[in-house]
Amino acid sequence: MKKLLTTASATLLLAGIATQAQAADGTINFTGTVSAVTCTISAAGGTTTGTVTLPTVAKSSLATSGATAGTTQFAINLTGCTGGSPAPTQAAAWFENSGDVNAAGRLINSAAGGASNVEIALYNLTSTSPIAIGAGSGAIGSSGTAYPITSGSATLNYQAKYYATGAAGAGPVAGKVNYTIQYQ
Repeated sequence: MKKLLTTASATLLLAGIATQAQAADGTINFTGTVSAVTCTISAAGGTTTGTVTLPTVAKSSLATSGATAGTTQFAINLTGCTGGSPAPTQAAAWFENSGDVNAAGRLINSAAGGASNVEIALYNLTSTSPIAIGAGSGAIGSSGTAYPITSGSATLNYQAKYYATGAAGAGPVAGKVNYTIQYQ
């Protein structure tokens, strides 16, 4: 009986300690918005899914880490934007990290037998600094340029470039990114 009482007392003591270790230290509040805005999206010449074809470049143009080549412009076009109160006046794309992005925010080369030391970097059209894909909150201005919505339409202009992480090897390059359109 004494052994049972000692075991029960030890169990209760440990349970009390475990409860103290799980005490709340703070609160995290989440906020968001469900938008009534709808737009027709056309990305890189397609529907919501498009393809951007970068030009063939010589591996010598990507001989050192940080070198870029093959600048290719692409656009995400929004038309027929309606809804919302007040109506949105600007939009931006938030490029999401869906697992195809490295820690630096560039697209990983996913091509089979792909060129070594080559990634794809995305840029706002007028910027020399790459967009850190997946960074920021996704809110307008947190990770890119906001574009005006005029008469229910907007053109979101970007660039894609090959980005060397070292001396590039020859081979194909492919990457993909998911995006969400943010309105304000």
